[in-house]
This record gives sequence, structure tokens and C-alpha cells, in this order.
Amino acid sequence: MKLIKTMIVFALFAFISVRAQNKIDYSKEPGYFDYMQYTSLKPNDASTEVYLEEPLLKMVSKMAEDKKEGVGKIIAGLKLVRVNEFKVEKNELDNVSAAFENIGKELTSKKWDRIIKMKQVSNMVNVYVKPVDGVYGGLLVTMLDKNGKATFVNIVGSIDLDTLGKLSEELKLPGLNKLKEKE
Repeated sequence: MKLIKTMIVFALFAFISVRAQNKIDYSKEPGYFDYMQYTSLKPNDASTEVYLEEPLLKMVSKMAEDKKEGVGKIIAGLKLVRVNEFKVEKNELDNVSAAFENIGKELTSKKWDRIIKMKQVSNMVNVYVKPVDGVYGGLLVTMLDKNGKATFVNIVGSIDLDTLGKLSEELKLPGLNKLKEKE
């Protein structure tokens, strides 16, 4: 057990070192979308933030391949997994809801396809994919819970929708369980 912990610490230091040397601009990837520009929510206010870049995802893919069939391959095709979850005050819900509508319009204008739209009294969920050369190069999930939580998930890289549920289980990403429930 001590050896495993040592290996994990070593891997994290290696990842930090590589990241500091090779800062990648993911905004140039076709599946990247800067959802933060559409809301008054600020990254520093996020109650949950996940930011997994390609080098770490490659390492995770190698570790996951032995555990679950196909998950390592799915993760290996990814470049970035970004999740932000915010608490939203009741008086801000309408503004965030309007921002979700603006995000949808922008995505549609940039040739993203909405594959799920769920609007209920208590919540709103939209899922978009970015077609790139016959595959999906990005996925964006926006969720607004009228009880006070907004969630954004952006996955950049080669995405196989058939096995996305396995990925959400492996990385324990908030928000993707809604997608799995709809499959």
C-alpha cells in the first residue's frame, strides 16, 4: 500500500512538472467551449471544480484499462475534462437560465448539436456534442437546478457516446449521471 501511495505522489509531481513546462491552449480545440463568458458566475466561486488535462488523462487511461473494459481507451482519446458547479442564489436563477439560453444559441451557431433538452419545473439540462470529421470532438452539459445549483461539464477530445456512461462512473463526474439516465 505504501508503494502505491509513493507511486501516486510521484506521478502527481511528474504531472505538475510537465504541466508547468507545456501549457496547452485547449481553447483552440473544436470541442472546447468557454461557458464562463456567458454567466455572472466566476470560477473562484465554484463549489466543485474539476480540471483534468491530457497528460493526466493519459496516465488515468493506462490505470483504468485494467479495471474496466474500454474505459482506458475512452479516456485516452480525451484532451480535457472540465467541470464547474456553482451555488446559485434564488434571485440569480433567471439570469443563469437566460445565460443557458445564450449558450445554446452560441453552440448552435458554431455547429454543435443538442442531443438532450430537458426542461422541468425543478431543473433544466442541455447536452450538446460537437461533430468533427465523423466523430464527436466535444461534449458540453449545462444543468440548472432551480433549488440553487448550476453545473457545466465540457469534455474535449474524441468522444464515444455509447461508452460515456462508463467514463462518468470511472471519473465520478457530477452531471454526467443525467446523461446516462437518458440513454
